[in-house]
Amino acid sequence: MKPKIVALTASLRNGRWGQGIEELLKDIRMLKNEKDLFHYVRKEGKIRFDQFIEAGRKEGLSFDQIYKNLCKYSGLQGLCNSEIGMAAALWGAYQVGCEISSIALSSYFSPDGLGKNLNKLKDKCMTADGLLFCTPVYFGDRSSLGNDFIEFIRSDKDLRNSLAGKIMAGVSVGAKRNGGQETTLIYQILDMTNLWMLGVGNDSETTSQYGGTLHAGDIGTAADDEYGINTAIGTGRRLGRVVRALYNTDPAWLIGKLRVMFWVLQDYQGRAVKEINKLLREQGEFITAEVITIIDSKVGRCLACDICPTHVGLDSEYRCIKKGENDHIQELHEKLLDHDLIIPVVYSSNDRKELKNSYQRFIERTRYLRRGDYIFSDTPVMPLVFEELGAGENMHIRMFTSLIRHHTIMLKSNICYIHRHELLNYQDMVSAWRFAVEQAKKIAVGRMITDGENDLLSYKPVGYILSAAKDQEDSVAERRIIPQQDRKVRRQLDKEKRLLIS
Repeated sequence: MKPKIVALTASLRNGRWGQGIEELLKDIRMLKNEKDLFHYVRKEGKIRFDQFIEAGRKEGLSFDQIYKNLCKYSGLQGLCNSEIGMAAALWGAYQVGCEISSIALSSYFSPDGLGKNLNKLKDKCMTADGLLFCTPVYFGDRSSLGNDFIEFIRSDKDLRNSLAGKIMAGVSVGAKRNGGQETTLIYQILDMTNLWMLGVGNDSETTSQYGGTLHAGDIGTAADDEYGINTAIGTGRRLGRVVRALYNTDPAWLIGKLRVMFWVLQDYQGRAVKEINKLLREQGEFITAEVITIIDSKVGRCLACDICPTHVGLDSEYRCIKKGENDHIQELHEKLLDHDLIIPVVYSSNDRKELKNSYQRFIERTRYLRRGDYIFSDTPVMPLVFEELGAGENMHIRMFTSLIRHHTIMLKSNICYIHRHELLNYQDMVSAWRFAVEQAKKIAVGRMITDGENDLLSYKPVGYILSAAKDQEDSVAERRIIPQQDRKVRRQLDKEKRLLIS
């Protein structure tokens, strides 16, 4: 059996429902290449546009009347903008070996906000190995349909338990190129990871960020946004690859201890380090941990140079242009490699005078690791925040949005609230920590079983013209073979030492 990706479209303008969705899925499976996909979504987008004209736009009817007329169609043809992004992403997932399914949320949540047939919706969602969440943008956020669905998960314990540890990704469509698509994706990934799902963005072939981002100025015109559709395809591929890697894996197959790295990037009187040491006692027999305190290090600012990294080389090579005694990133470089779980840590204090902070400079300086063919690819990340009430830094969001761009797998942010030096939700923090360890074991096994497919990634310097020109000039593709082979050898050695099954 193949793992299943279930897509949820959160638009009131969807052209497909009922049997029409099954016909759409059949069509997607028949598309042989991207050329066929683009032709298909343009044709279906035009059908939906024409349906709007026929429903009363031509006669100048009010939009509510047009909508009523649209609901009289059979649901067998046409794609709205969100469905176009969804179809592209599902095609990407299908191409990497996943089964695909789709749900129109408008069939379960009526325009007046009332739910119907929710047990059927629940049953369909519980068959998913991964969720693809597709929504139009409303004021920089998801649609109310999408919001109702998330509230539905929150309200149903069985559904929450079923989805915990499963992978999700998103596609959003806005009226403009910068129409709130990224904020929409960020909010829904944060919400879904808070419900114990694991979040991924789009893949390295579309510059790994937050998911699929399409724009469409009119109904059905998202099909004209070639770059946006490519980000949706990349999101489907990314989701499918991770889901497939984790499918039917067992954390018990991992031999030895999980390798965990803590980056202490902001602290106050050493309190974050103290709490980490306390936390390590909770799972100490299952992990080997390295705690790097970067707050006292000399970390220079990123120059954002156009040749980052300085050259193509092995992961073990330090390849940032900044060097010297006054910058400590070079000596930290090898310590940052080859971990099963990364935990960036900050302590948010109301007292800023004694706060020690290298957070943003360190995040900037990891740029060469991302551009060095995503060294942290598929590594799970759990942001850990110790936050005094009233500090208001939003550090968990900042860490989340920065580190997902490294092609990582994001776990629920672990926030421990502090009042008068007392940790108010310590047991919640411990539960999230244990969950992260268990998921990281499963991901470590999955990465080894798939023989490091993602070790062949290459960073695409979209938007960096000078860097792209230099890469072409130096025949970088040929020179990348050596570091890619090195990653595969390291993964194979890891597999032989740490995997219980062959």
